[in-house]
Amino acid sequence: MSAMLTGIKVLEMANVISGPFGSMLLADLGAEVIKVEMPGTGDPFRNWAGEDAGVHPAFAAFNRGKKSITVNVKTEEGRALYLRLASDVDVVLDNFRPGILDKLGVGYDEICKTNPEVVYCAATGMGTVGPYRDRPTYDAIAQAMSGLWSQLSDVEDPEPVGPPLSDQLTGIYTAYGILGALVSKLKTGKGRKINVSMLGASLAFQPLAVADYLLSGKVADKSSRPHLSQSYTFVGQDRLSFAVHLSSPPKFWKALLATVGRPELEKDPRFIKKTDRVAHYDELRAELQAEFARRPREYWLTELVANDVPAGPIYTIEEALNDPQVKALDMVRTFGTGSRATPLVGYGVDDETRPRDEAQRPVPGLGEHTREILTNIGYSQEEIESLVQAGAV
Repeated sequence: MSAMLTGIKVLEMANVISGPFGSMLLADLGAEVIKVEMPGTGDPFRNWAGEDAGVHPAFAAFNRGKKSITVNVKTEEGRALYLRLASDVDVVLDNFRPGILDKLGVGYDEICKTNPEVVYCAATGMGTVGPYRDRPTYDAIAQAMSGLWSQLSDVEDPEPVGPPLSDQLTGIYTAYGILGALVSKLKTGKGRKINVSMLGASLAFQPLAVADYLLSGKVADKSSRPHLSQSYTFVGQDRLSFAVHLSSPPKFWKALLATVGRPELEKDPRFIKKTDRVAHYDELRAELQAEFARRPREYWLTELVANDVPAGPIYTIEEALNDPQVKALDMVRTFGTGSRATPLVGYGVDDETRPRDEAQRPVPGLGEHTREILTNIGYSQEEIESLVQAGAV
């Protein structure tokens, strides 16, 4: 059975993370994604290490499964080629500052002249309106200005944190918006332009923190969510750490106390109700940590799981990838074969109708599919050579 988006064509004019990640998610669902790159240089992530070192992890992470064509839209020939490509796709995605592609003559209005039914998504930093629309924006700026960072770090002594949450959230909301627009197009026959900003996506990802402020006047910080959800981290005797998440059901709280052999804490005035435990979070954590420090992590995880307490080890990426449950989910897959084989993280959506051993498209080389794509849209070999000579591809 074919993948969910088989037959959907996406033209990506985007670099780095937000746009490329969004279109890669569509490629994961079966869409044909054509990535447009500048001749000679391509996406900056291809050379993120500052030297040519083969397939760079930063590029591979956000561009597997695509086709690459080089087009210089700053040339007249390249502009005409890009518009020709855009005339025969379902989706166009860009992540440039507002107005940049319009000035080059390859923006939404030009594309609509030959493809009025196109779904066009513009992924920007600050949005297409407002006093900050033209500012250069990267992940750290969107995290900072959206309030997201204030829940990940101490605002009085802040430090950069990873991964690039705002970048990737923008990519997820980009794919989400495009999918909605495609469904609308199926029903109405009409395309549309949608806008996704890094600032907006980062705020949209925080519905609880925003609701707490708007409805209760509470300003969330890095401790708000752990306290309310009763999430804890502990360190075993062997200095290995693990997480416990009690949430709301009383059974988890009682089972935790039984595991550590401290049933009397259930009657401690500081901890009787969940609201008490939220108010005295640090004191409770200290009481429990004293018990957990007496034995190694593996002992406690075995006991916690046996007592049905939500718990798990705090892993590094290396440890996570080697966990048997992660392996059972087939979360590492190989893209390409032979010398092109590249192991990367797999799909966040498991389509059970697709065979797990299905061949996966590799990470594309710069301009690898240029001639193939040009031939498919009707260019002759002589015309292709002319484009090469003109520096258009």
